Amino acid sequence: MKPITAIALGISDGQLTRPLVQAGGLAVDFFETSGPLMESAVRALPGRRLFLHNAVWDWSLGGAGALQERNIIHQTLEAIARTRTPWLSVHLGFSAAQVSHKGDHMHSLSAPISEDALFRTICANVRTLAAAIPVPLILENLNYCPGGAYEHVCVPEFIASVLEDTGTNMLLDLAHALVSAEWLGMRVGAYLARLPLHRVVEVHVSGPRVHNGMLNDTHESLLEEHYMLLDEVLRKASPQAVAIEYQRDEGALREQLTRLREIVHRR
Repeated sequence: MKPITAIALGISDGQLTRPLVQAGGLAVDFFETSGPLMESAVRALPGRRLFLHNAVWDWSLGGAGALQERNIIHQTLEAIARTRTPWLSVHLGFSAAQVSHKGDHMHSLSAPISEDALFRTICANVRTLAAAIPVPLILENLNYCPGGAYEHVCVPEFIASVLEDTGTNMLLDLAHALVSAEWLGMRVGAYLARLPLHRVVEVHVSGPRVHNGMLNDTHESLLEEHYMLLDEVLRKASPQAVAIEYQRDEGALREQLTRLREIVHRR
């Protein structure tokens, strides 16, 4: 696999993007797949540069026995080998050992974990997972949602402490940062200023929207303010890759990719 020498622009796996990339109809540098989508992506896209995001779904680094569940290490190693991903990105971890995806976000299926215990467990699991895999591990910030799965882990100081303690780099999801900042009563600029942007290796972009009076991670199209935020972040960080998470309309997707390519090429 050729090394990435400039900011690569990619797209996430889904019902809209998979056929377009398979047909050669999208000018992207990489295709990011995950979990149960991985195997079919490998078969459908031979020779394509694939990135692996969350090799296993509905799973949390916050559980003390997380790496002993469901043959996680073996599944992860197989997915890395199949995709030939340059790094593995995973969610930082949820504030419950057992979580399940319901609606638009995760909900806890077990008792919440205290902040101190959660920090120790996540850091221990991150070190173990990073040592077990042949590629770098990067951690993605989450978007705060009610339901018991997002306590502590969306606070920027908690994220920064995990990254510093483990020496791990970051996948910065800008929509997640916008959502968490609003739920925590912060401006997004102040939120981002508390994160170690020098550790950002990859950036995810998508358009959050207000739902029931609060901002939510809905993966809508990017608005002007979202492009401006990305441009600002790229002035302060030096990621190797930017990926758009969008699966709604082909025309809108192409327009967003054109605008994003202009932004990343300037950097």
